Amino acid sequence: MILDELYYGNIEPTEQAVPKEYRKLSKRTGDLLAELEKALSKEQMELVDKFYSHIIDVHCMEVKAKFQYGFSLGVTLMKEVQDMLSDDND
Repeated sequence: MILDELYYGNIEPTEQAVPKEYRKLSKRTGDLLAELEKALSKEQMELVDKFYSHIIDVHCMEVKAKFQYGFSLGVTLMKEVQDMLSDDND
């Protein structure tokens, strides 16, 4: 049952809903950060790290909100369809 799988942590939507290009782009991001680390001073790299962490935090917040909205929209849609089917049977 899907609820069991979700409860036991066997379903990780963020790991399964990744486009094929994601890993390639993620590797490129790491490569670019390595280039920056070579080119910048320690202080400059600390600023880059702070900026990068901030961008990640903002992105995670956005992804979470979109997931919650999409899930809520799906449940609302299911309820609306169920209500329509119940009305048709009356």
